[in-house]
Amino acid sequence: MSADPRCAEIIKPYLGGQDLKHWSIARSDLWMIALKSSVDYSWPWSDSGEQAEAMFEQSFPSLHTHMKKLEEALIKRQDQGRYWWELRSCAYWQEFEENKIVWPDISKLPRFSMDTERHYLGNTGYAIPNGDYYLLGILSSWATWFMISKIAQPLRLRGDRWQYRLFPQYMERLPIPDATDDEKETIGALAKLCNTLGQERYDLQHQFSLRLTGAFRQTGKGSALSLNTKAQSWWELSLSELGEALKVSFKLQANPFRHPRTADEWEPYLAEKREEFERLTRELSDAEAELNDRVYRLFELTVDEIALLQREVEH
Repeated sequence: MSADPRCAEIIKPYLGGQDLKHWSIARSDLWMIALKSSVDYSWPWSDSGEQAEAMFEQSFPSLHTHMKKLEEALIKRQDQGRYWWELRSCAYWQEFEENKIVWPDISKLPRFSMDTERHYLGNTGYAIPNGDYYLLGILSSWATWFMISKIAQPLRLRGDRWQYRLFPQYMERLPIPDATDDEKETIGALAKLCNTLGQERYDLQHQFSLRLTGAFRQTGKGSALSLNTKAQSWWELSLSELGEALKVSFKLQANPFRHPRTADEWEPYLAEKREEFERLTRELSDAEAELNDRVYRLFELTVDEIALLQREVEH
């Protein structure tokens, strides 16, 4: 985009299902060239006939240079628009530009969140483009997840939980309870709070992981190495345990925190970020508990029914 600022209007942040988390969205650093089909959109080249490619090159010279290298593969696509550099016709481009509830196509837990940053989704993610936090709260509740587990297609066991296919034909069958305006406002506010806290917690986790990678990967044996699963859960580890996880992740010769100066630098920083992570987790847990209680009441569940439901889906 630096070579041609006009490309900013057609290069969009892109998400796959793996990026859609519980109350949060991952920072994927992926981008999509959103060149709509001339069937849906009027480009300078849309009605230029044989001069269409020349008009495309004139309109977006750096993008044309990039895509021309891939012309043969792009021509072979079955999902192209009127011209080989365009995407197929799509009736809902505008919805990507709106606030929208998003979720992945496969999950073993509620993974709904509100996208407020105009991400475009691949075919492993779904969206409801209305920015309705009340609906987000209902979808994210344990009551709704119980119903999803009875409606959606189970895929496979992951750990001790079933993964489900969260396709539209299952999701559109979910009941949305009636509520007063006050109830909708309260549940919507709780869902918005959960979404804010969840994103803050994810961003904290991500930024700390980036700092670990930047500080210790360069001393390892391979530039493509990344944090292993244990190191990614840094808030659960002591400084020594984190050092051992870094040693394995980056193939270091020794635990980096055995060095006193390195330990003195990182120990208070780890403690500070762990405390912040735990605070966000507590606040999120409290807000989720209240949200779930209110949704249980909307569905008029008894104490015994709530206990049975919780045993099945929360653990």
